[in-house]
Amino acid sequence: MFVRMVAQYTDKHLGKRVVDQNGVEVGIVEDVRNGDLYVEVGPDADSKTLSELNWDGTVNQGVHHLTDQYVSKITDTTVRLNV
Repeated sequence: MFVRMVAQYTDKHLGKRVVDQNGVEVGIVEDVRNGDLYVEVGPDADSKTLSELNWDGTVNQGVHHLTDQYVSKITDTTVRLNV
């Protein structure tokens, strides 16, 4: 049986840069709700990355939910994605 570990994010993640696997900034962690990250998309975000995150149809929305499946690594300053 496979059990998926779910990260519990806290306010210490607020303000971290969210970058794609190539290091291009996607946005900034704007909010943490119920242990989940919410990202404000930046102006330089790659449209292909936004599409892979399923955010391409709702970019006019201010903040987007970032699901755990796309997070590959978290450092003191960044959340790195696997897309």
